[in-house]
Amino acid sequence: MRVLRIAHASLTPRLRERERALARNYPDLDLEVVTTEKWREAEVDVEITGDDLFPVTKARRLLSHHVQLFAYNPKPIIAALRRHRPHLIDLNAEPYSVACAEVLTLRNWFAPRAALVLQTCQNIFREYPKPFNWLERRALKQIAAAYPCSETARELLDLKGFDKPSPVVPFGVNLEAFTPRPFNGNSGQPLTIGYVGRMLPGKGLNVLAEALNKIRSEPWKLLMVGDGSERKPFEQALVESGLIDRAEFTGAISYDSVPQLFHRMDVLVIPTETTARIREQFGRVIVEAMAAGVPVIGSTCGAIPEVIGEAGLVFPERDADALAAAIRRILTDAALREEFARMGRPRAEENYSWDRVASKTYELYRQLLRKQASEVLNQEFEFAS
Repeated sequence: MRVLRIAHASLTPRLRERERALARNYPDLDLEVVTTEKWREAEVDVEITGDDLFPVTKARRLLSHHVQLFAYNPKPIIAALRRHRPHLIDLNAEPYSVACAEVLTLRNWFAPRAALVLQTCQNIFREYPKPFNWLERRALKQIAAAYPCSETARELLDLKGFDKPSPVVPFGVNLEAFTPRPFNGNSGQPLTIGYVGRMLPGKGLNVLAEALNKIRSEPWKLLMVGDGSERKPFEQALVESGLIDRAEFTGAISYDSVPQLFHRMDVLVIPTETTARIREQFGRVIVEAMAAGVPVIGSTCGAIPEVIGEAGLVFPERDADALAAAIRRILTDAALREEFARMGRPRAEENYSWDRVASKTYELYRQLLRKQASEVLNQEFEFAS
């Protein structure tokens, strides 16, 4: 089974966990990866490195830095299509994107018999202007399947009239990198509230600042991991409420540095709020926290409740009072904190390990190629008749 995986952010082994799990677990899979030479991931510029499990081809980014507007240098993709002769192309792109239109065209020209499957994350319904609405219709008509990262993303495909296979295949977590620390019960020290992610509009930092002010009487510390345009307003809100001395900001850090920071947290807060441009598509830090034995408090935005399940608390988005009550409950109830810590790890192992993600991805590949082989046989039978 020859598969060409094209994904703009699959730049390093740590960012290729999905592909590496496929290569490890399925020796019949002949995999090659095409990615960009550099991408900005979580406010950090990451450059491409090789891999010991499969070939990695670099295709320079063209036209734009925007994830939906950039194109790949087509020459490396054409060379990979000719060299690898894939049975299936697995593309990380939205159906209306320029990259999707480009790869679909290159497939049609140079590997027309290869099935093309999209990994999608978009979960906000939009009617796109020309030519993007046309590109979207064309892609949804020509691709063989899609695998959205959450139920909210799958529901969007349904709304767009997509009637081909679209199983949910979530993002995963490296269970060896994200491991639980010993439970912090009654150490007598202030517990640490954590936030991990980009600090951008819609991430709910204003709600978090208001909630923290409401629980100022409780002993706690704050660890903020990440960076972005909302960092300064958030810091200013803490200054105005007299809470800045309780906070530590790491700034943007490499992905490899994240696991150890979870060991400093007693609860992770994900206060994202729905806007015209933001609706939480998955929330990878949630499964990382669960794997690390850190209780999670998340808003009702997008896929957050779906990912947390019963292993944490969910509050109505934009509701600072509800968030404050949830944080206070976690901070003051050691038994509940320990229960969520214990529930999170098994949930991550069962649903979000990269081996589990690879299994779902591989099964989709097999389903598509069995269907493709059946269609070829039927065509040959009809021709012979």
